[in-house]
Amino acid sequence: MIPFSLIVGMRFRRGRRFHLWFPLFLVWLLLLPLVLVLFPVVFLVGLFVQVSAVRLYVTVWQILRSMRDTLVEVDNDELAFRLSIL
Repeated sequence: MIPFSLIVGMRFRRGRRFHLWFPLFLVWLLLLPLVLVLFPVVFLVGLFVQVSAVRLYVTVWQILRSMRDTLVEVDNDELAFRLSIL
C-alpha cells in the first residue's frame, strides 16, 4: 500500500517542539490526472526504447510501496528532526 501521511517533527534545544502532519492521499489525488495523461506517453516511450512499460509501471509502484514505514531521524546539539512516512 502506498503511504498516506507524512509527519514532520522538530525539537529545538530550548525544549520547544514542532509537529506537522501532511495528508499524502491528497497529493496522490492531485497527481492522478497527471498519471492518467502520462500513462500512454510512457507506454509509447517504452516501445521506442524497447523497455517493457509494464515492468516500468510495476517498478514505480514497488518504489512507492516501499516508502511506507520510512523513518528518518537526525539529532544534534541544537535540533532534533524526525520524518515519518506512514
